[in-house]
Amino acid sequence: MQDLNLGNAKVAPDLLPTKPGERNWGIYSYFALWIGMDIGIPTYYLASSLIVGGMDLKWAMINILLANVIIAFPILANGHAGAKYGIPSTIYWRSAFGFNGASIAAILRGVVAAGWCGIQFWIGGSALNTVLGLLFPAWAAWAPGKWVCFGVFLVLNIFILVKGMGAIQKMEHWCAPMLIIWMIVLLVWARTSAGSWGPLVRQENTFATTTEFLTFFIVGLNSNISYWGSMPLTVTDLTKVAKDQKSHMVGQFVGIPTGIVGLALVGSLVTSCTVVMFGEAIWDPVALTGMIDNVPLVIGMMAFLMIATLTTNIAANALTPAVAIVHLTGGKINFKWAAIVLGVVGVLMRPWVLINDMGVYMNFFLNGGGALLGPIIGITICHYFFVCHTELNLRSLYVPEDESLYTNLKKFNAPAYIFCFVTAAVLVALSFLLPSGWSQTVCTLGCTHQFSMIGMAVIIALLGLLMYLNRKGGVNPISIIAIALSFLVIFLGLWVPALHWLYDASIIVGTVVGMALYYLLMKLGDSGYMAAKKAEHLKALQAETAAKEA
Repeated sequence: MQDLNLGNAKVAPDLLPTKPGERNWGIYSYFALWIGMDIGIPTYYLASSLIVGGMDLKWAMINILLANVIIAFPILANGHAGAKYGIPSTIYWRSAFGFNGASIAAILRGVVAAGWCGIQFWIGGSALNTVLGLLFPAWAAWAPGKWVCFGVFLVLNIFILVKGMGAIQKMEHWCAPMLIIWMIVLLVWARTSAGSWGPLVRQENTFATTTEFLTFFIVGLNSNISYWGSMPLTVTDLTKVAKDQKSHMVGQFVGIPTGIVGLALVGSLVTSCTVVMFGEAIWDPVALTGMIDNVPLVIGMMAFLMIATLTTNIAANALTPAVAIVHLTGGKINFKWAAIVLGVVGVLMRPWVLINDMGVYMNFFLNGGGALLGPIIGITICHYFFVCHTELNLRSLYVPEDESLYTNLKKFNAPAYIFCFVTAAVLVALSFLLPSGWSQTVCTLGCTHQFSMIGMAVIIALLGLLMYLNRKGGVNPISIIAIALSFLVIFLGLWVPALHWLYDASIIVGTVVGMALYYLLMKLGDSGYMAAKKAEHLKALQAETAAKEA
């Protein structure tokens, strides 16, 4: 660990590297963490869209398993930095984007996460409201009851979050076994009640050709990868308390696919049983509980849903945005107040509306979110492993000088913001000049092509504005150019029918393209920086080898 001499620099305690005594998470801690995050209502019916789209149960499970194995690699890659340096994600982002440029990743991740938080607040509150309504009929008839439960569940989330990583660790340790047990209980109940596994188990693929199957398989794979698309960016918030690299790598690699594939399979099997029991496939576990005449079982199912929602929301959605708020305010708001701010933002995003609009939920949060986060993932991994060779200068991540200013890349500051402004202007012009038959057509995002093109123009213009405001230093201009170009590549798939596969595989394309562009541009822009980092890494390896031999 480097000696972090910050001089007179003021840094919020929540942003400092973890101390050796705080690094106490072992393999089980990470396994339990992911079981808790995997098991939730969205996971329960994760296979539904694949089966409804024509896949049989076997291939749906293969698709989900493969997606989670794939997403595990970028999660483990960025997690390495957290375990090595003990730094939170918002500090880690500074290494690739610059001291001020890290706000790009913080804002993109934060907005998506706030929406997810709000949705989970609402789901958990609805489950609590159902339980109270069963126990007390008067409560079920009280209209404000669902809003009271929403508020109670929100406060519970914030309370546990404020208690810090220790409380989260204890919660995951206790909840993971409970969730696994309840999955088994739910499955046994459904099979016993139905008397058979139902027709979905016997359903075969309905695709006419292999090409049609592969096309749908890729779309499903991208959606399932995007399900955890934000975790590669925020995983250092979890691995900064790892005992060692092995603890988080083994615990996460085993835990990431285990819970999600298990619950997706349980959800599919239980839903298949509901076809026998009720004559229709019921994918929503909340709707299913309303059709069961067993009050203790309903209460048990709702308890399961509340625990699952709580564990997923705090670890996967709430932790990093709270840290990001601390970062964006320069430490003026501490972590506890940031958690409260996050709760307020989650409410302002009106989750009760979002969850009732599956188009918004699927297209903006999964596919659209994957498109925006993919390039950020690729750039952070590329910078840490292929540019810096895992050697970071911690002081430069906390004090705005030296590497964080990217002195040798200042010559690209003006070209970066000029490129962004010109590109934004061209996109706006094209959105009005292209034929109305194209511009007014509704695209995959659920809006018109014109609106989506103008929206992308605004995003790229904001990247240019950030670059312009920090033209004297503080933002890595190469990362800005790489992000903008990656966005254009992905969204060409949205706007050009023949290239739609670029958008169908948005998070995969964004990660690969962002990584390749960033590496090439950095090599052209500052090859000396890369050579120095490589030499620094070799020196560190030699010192480590000598220490082991001694």
